[in-house]
Amino acid sequence: MSDPAQLQAKQWDRRIERARELAAEYPFARELLVFYSELTAFQKDVYLDVQSSGATAAGNDGVLPLELERLSLAFLMPRFPPFLSMLEREGPATLAGFARALAERGPSAWTEVLASVQRRNEPEPSSPASFERFCAQAFLQPAMEYLARRASLTPPAVRLPICPFCGSKPLAGVLRPEGEGAKRSLICALCRTEWDYVRLTCPACEESREERLCVYTTAQFEHVRVEACDTCHAYLKTIDLGRNGLAVPEVDELAAVPLTLWADEHGYRKPTRNLLGL
Repeated sequence: MSDPAQLQAKQWDRRIERARELAAEYPFARELLVFYSELTAFQKDVYLDVQSSGATAAGNDGVLPLELERLSLAFLMPRFPPFLSMLEREGPATLAGFARALAERGPSAWTEVLASVQRRNEPEPSSPASFERFCAQAFLQPAMEYLARRASLTPPAVRLPICPFCGSKPLAGVLRPEGEGAKRSLICALCRTEWDYVRLTCPACEESREERLCVYTTAQFEHVRVEACDTCHAYLKTIDLGRNGLAVPEVDELAAVPLTLWADEHGYRKPTRNLLGL
């Protein structure tokens, strides 16, 4: 029997490998994907640290999400300066500058930034608030994923458009072959929990009238589709694993930059952006 810890490490490795594969395939997304691979390598190390700790540290006085109560700031904070150093070294210029300034502000400012992960409203792209949200999500995501994987989740009686573990919005949709069709699920933007969801329903406003829902695809990304709603003007990228079984949803969602541009040009918005703000 395979060691669960080794299997989880391999899942992180697959994200890194997929980012590098797509960086070579899509020059227009290369910079984003190379940075994502470096970020994910750092996150993997944090995940393994949290896993080896057993997540038994004390509470955190409400600064972090309730799901992280077993991981105190005292446990997580020593990993934050190396995280900022990685952003300075590997990140885009604007993000690197933000990380450099944040490093100089010290622990009290870092605590405030980590608390921003609990804000539910999406900040404007490239604003200070968006960089704070990025730092909080990117740093805390491995710990949240670890705790989500340890949790014994009972499928909700009603399929909700928010994560059944941490209550965050979905990052992407996934289609998996089932019978003669495909089964739809959603992936959490923060803890990466995946849960079943209704196939023909908008996860932002729960619109279910087919005439109000549309799908956009392109030959360049045959396995990625924009699923948009003309009622609330939200959209989500969905990865069709029946068309490409090698896809890694959170990575392929990021790589499909032309689909993001198409959605933006047509007035659609994402309920929550990916780690890199797209």
